[in-house]
Amino acid sequence: MAETTNQVTKEPEKLRYLDPEELKVFRAGDGSLRAQIGDELTVLWPRFIRARPLEDPDLYISVRGAEPNGKEFGLLRNWRRLDPESRGLVQGELDQRYLHARITRIVALKEYGGLHSCVLETDRGLREVTFRDVRDNVIYIGASRVLITDAEGNRYDITDTAALDRRSRILLARIL
Repeated sequence: MAETTNQVTKEPEKLRYLDPEELKVFRAGDGSLRAQIGDELTVLWPRFIRARPLEDPDLYISVRGAEPNGKEFGLLRNWRRLDPESRGLVQGELDQRYLHARITRIVALKEYGGLHSCVLETDRGLREVTFRDVRDNVIYIGASRVLITDAEGNRYDITDTAALDRRSRILLARIL
C-alpha cells in the first residue's frame, strides 16, 4: 500500500513582467523612494536590481522590496521608456548600486605576500587598489572583457583588454 503524506506544496510565484507604463517611481514627502505598480500597490523603499548585470545590464530590471532578498514585484522591461522622473530615479539607484570605474590604463603593479597592489587610471581618476586572490577577484566576461573587484568590494572594468596600451597589457598579464 502506498504511503501518503499531508505535505503542503507551495506554488512557485508567477513571474510578472512590468511595462514602463505600469510603473511610476517617485519621492514621497519625506524624501523616501516609492514605486507605484499600476493601481494595485505601492512599494515602499523599492530596490532596482539588474537581472543580468554583466551580460545585458539593461534587459530587465527587478523591482524588489527593501529587505534583504526582498520580494520581487516584477521584472521591468524597456525601463528606459519610463517617464522622465521615474527613469531618472531608477537610473540614480542603478548607478549607486552598480558603481564601477572603467580602467583605461594600468600605471603600476606591485606584488607582495600574495597581494596585488595596482595603480589604475580610470574614468573616475587615479585609483590605488589591492586584491588578494585572482580566482576570487577577477571575472572574465567574453574574450576581452575583465572585471576586477578590490579588497573593499569596489569593481573596476576593463571593457576591452586589446584597447589597453602595450605596458598596461603586459602588467595585466602579470596579474592574470
